[in-house]
Amino acid sequence: MKAIFYYVMRAYTSLGLVFYYKNILVSGKKNIAKNKAIVFISNHPNALIDPLLVSYSDLRPIHYLTQAAAFSGSFVNIILEALNMIPVYRVRDGIGKEKLISLNEQTFRHCHDILNNRGIILIYVEGSHNVRRKVRPFRKGFARIVFGAMDKYNDLEIDIIPVGMNYTEVDAYASKVSINYGKPIAVRPFWKNKDRNEAINKIKAEAESKLKLVTVDISDTENYDKIIKYFEPEEFLYPEKVNEKLKFINLNSPTHITNKPKNKFRLLEFLVKINSIFPLLIWKKIKPTIKQTEYLSTYRFMVGLTAFSIFYFLQAWLVSSFFGNTIGFIYLVSSFLSVYILAKTK
Repeated sequence: MKAIFYYVMRAYTSLGLVFYYKNILVSGKKNIAKNKAIVFISNHPNALIDPLLVSYSDLRPIHYLTQAAAFSGSFVNIILEALNMIPVYRVRDGIGKEKLISLNEQTFRHCHDILNNRGIILIYVEGSHNVRRKVRPFRKGFARIVFGAMDKYNDLEIDIIPVGMNYTEVDAYASKVSINYGKPIAVRPFWKNKDRNEAINKIKAEAESKLKLVTVDISDTENYDKIIKYFEPEEFLYPEKVNEKLKFINLNSPTHITNKPKNKFRLLEFLVKINSIFPLLIWKKIKPTIKQTEYLSTYRFMVGLTAFSIFYFLQAWLVSSFFGNTIGFIYLVSSFLSVYILAKTK
């Protein structure tokens, strides 16, 4: 039942992502071996949307390391566990040191067993999310997990694969996103190093350098706000080109950014808003309560996935009651189709 629930939810959220984003570009999937344990390491600009997009782009079941704070109750815990999410505990969650170590050891052992079964684990190696287009310093947890798995299962082969998430606009509806899978890093050569601290530092440095190849990395934090003005949003989908361009930017030269063209389908947008008035009112109520930009798309997406669908079906039922099932069905299909077309043309 758990597996069925996982695949049903993944199919539903993946369909939602197709309606939510104007374009989803995926590159480098050939780097993912089929017969090895895989650890995806990724930047994390967009809260829950990031893992959903990775799941959308790779059909194998994926297990996600998730902040323990997300496991806020028995019902929520059941849902998150069914979606293959694994809690990671932090000091900031208010857990005592001894209990923290014990709980995370349980998490690590679970990860070891997943990898031994040639599964996939997704780890956000920076330890938190941030909308800035920059690869931040790594935590060591991912290295401890892969080395611990190989200590336990000596014949295990693990590849670490960097995953770069690059958005035109992180918090915008109908923006574009690219998911870039980088070259694999074989764990075994690092694991063979008898000096574990040295091995951790070396694999951490290698992983950081590989993630920077598939992620836009604006390392000049002092001039960050000025630097991003030298790029069109579309350029951020191609990190290799952006990172090359960064080497030659002269901050004293003028920027050449064009204004975003206005949506040519204003009538369609108006009709969608009229037809979606109740879900939009729900979103209007929720939006002011969201304090972090990284969570905006997650909440908007979840409202779209639930409220929009529910109200369209309810409205279709009402139309059917007055005008017959055929008209009701046409209305339902038109409602979803109009949202799809709006996302692709916005």
